[in-house]
Amino acid sequence: MSSERDTGGALVSFLAGAGIGAVVAAIAALLYAPKPGAESRGEIAQGARELGQRAENVAEQVRGAARDLATRLKQDLDTAMAAAREAAAARQTELERKARSE
Repeated sequence: MSSERDTGGALVSFLAGAGIGAVVAAIAALLYAPKPGAESRGEIAQGARELGQRAENVAEQVRGAARDLATRLKQDLDTAMAAAREAAAARQTELERKARSE
C-alpha cells in the first residue's frame, strides 16, 4: 500500500518537473533565437499557447493519477475497516464467551 502511494507521488512529481522543464526550455529557446521583434513576439505568443495546452495536459494527467490514487486508498481503507470490524466482532464474541464461563 505504501509503495502505491510512493508511485503516485513520484508520478505527480515527475509530471510537474516535466511541465516546468518544458516551460523553461521553450522560454529560453524563444529568447535566444536571433529573429526580428515582431516575429519573436509571435513565436512567444504561440509558445505560450502551446505551453498552456501542455500545462493543461499535465494537469489532467496529475488529476487522473490523483483520482486513481484516491480510489486505491479508499479501497484499502474500506478493506482495513472491514478487517477491523471483523476482528472487533470476534474479540467481542470471545470476551462474551469468557464472561459467561466465569
